[in-house]
Amino acid sequence: MRKTLCAGALLLATLNAHALEAGDIAFTAFNTDEDGWAIVALAELPVDSVIYFTENEWSGAALGAGGAFNSGEAVYTWSLGDDAVSAGEVVRFSRVNSAAERGVSLGALSAGTGANIAGGGDSLFAYVGSDATTPAAFLAAISNEGFEGDQLSGTGLALGSSAIALEAGTRFGEYVGARSGEAAFASYASPVNGAANWSVSKLNSASVAPNLESFTIAAAVPEPESYAMMLAGLGLLAGVARRRR
Repeated sequence: MRKTLCAGALLLATLNAHALEAGDIAFTAFNTDEDGWAIVALAELPVDSVIYFTENEWSGAALGAGGAFNSGEAVYTWSLGDDAVSAGEVVRFSRVNSAAERGVSLGALSAGTGANIAGGGDSLFAYVGSDATTPAAFLAAISNEGFEGDQLSGTGLALGSSAIALEAGTRFGEYVGARSGEAAFASYASPVNGAANWSVSKLNSASVAPNLESFTIAAAVPEPESYAMMLAGLGLLAGVARRRR
């Protein structure tokens, strides 16, 4: 019986596995002087997930219809391994341009050549795929150049819900809006991707660290029907216990 229950639980977990998609993460900080950023998970990121980040520009065509990245800029590979990321958790990526100092607060981060986020104008895309050059789904994007060249076209991302455009020339930007009070983590997608909820600076910010406070959701109040079901379940368990005695 125990083996059957374990197998059933494993099957249920597999069926409920969430394929990552647009809006499952959002950028909460962007620092071109430190060469780093931070993201919040708006859905659970399962163990063994691999998420790519790139400074390369997107061609503007749709996925599977000729869309592709250009080349010459860095691609970063974030591998979670055994480190699942809970919804609401904030992860920091720091000094990504330095092989000796590159770090991430969860998982492991590697980088290709040319790692250097430009204060004069750059975009950063987060995506999943079979490899770094074959995106299957874009998750989020941030830019301090207005996604010049219509880079969001074909990605499935949209300003204000899964992508954020900061003022041109921003060297440090950070989300400063609420991190509590929403009923669901997905409800933070719009405020976090709203430029009005960001503080930006065009001054050197190499030593500025981002806010890593987690996001939380309001406790759900059970409906009357839920109370009734709970009481019925407790009564059933009590009856079973009496029969066993």
